Amino acid sequence: MSQACILAHLSHTSSVPNLIASEPTLSTVLIGIAIAFGFGAVHALSPGHGKTLVSAYFIGSQGTAQQAVLLGLTITFTHTLSIFLLGAIALFASQYFLPEQSYPILSFVSGLTIGIVGLSLLRKRLHSDSHCHSHAHAHSPTSLSSLVKLGIAGGLIPCPSALVMLLSAVALHQISYGLFLVGGFSLGLASVLVILGVVAIYARQWLERLPQTDQVLQKLSILSAIVIMIIGFGITVVSVTTSL
Repeated sequence: MSQACILAHLSHTSSVPNLIASEPTLSTVLIGIAIAFGFGAVHALSPGHGKTLVSAYFIGSQGTAQQAVLLGLTITFTHTLSIFLLGAIALFASQYFLPEQSYPILSFVSGLTIGIVGLSLLRKRLHSDSHCHSHAHAHSPTSLSSLVKLGIAGGLIPCPSALVMLLSAVALHQISYGLFLVGGFSLGLASVLVILGVVAIYARQWLERLPQTDQVLQKLSILSAIVIMIIGFGITVVSVTTSL
């Protein structure tokens, strides 16, 4: 299948406007980046597991603003890298399969990893709950390894809209412009995810100031781990059923 066929096929599944129809100038590049930033922000707020993972993780753990930035950037970096990899596959292996045919595989790996991380968090938090006798033990410390694993898993599934932008730019010999657009998209995605993480952290800190909230926070911590686990294994099941 030719590259033109790929672009035509993907364009039917995307709402991204044609940002690269004409030769880019400085003003059109800046406008394109701003529009791509907006699409990235909307993508972060659209139905999906990215924002839910960030919120659930930090509501249930004693995280910091720096860790919220780390999780948001890890999700975004992995998300962007997956777009570039699929773009390369589309260019060099388009005669064998479409990029979207790899979505179920990426979804399966992503969902399984998220589910395992959620299961690990649940086990640790249940263990913490059984030995919780003071306010100090009511908190669930944030593990850097689980944070990074969750970020990588959450960003594995690429957005078709961003992929269309990149492939369209390549087809029109405007690769640099396409990279700028994908970069703007990624910045929009990262900004929203970081903000959501910080909001979740401050919401938990506000709850901690209320009297007699130790048990509530501990149950909230366990519930957030269950939510992460359900999201992960739910994505895994959906990826398997859609690929059959």
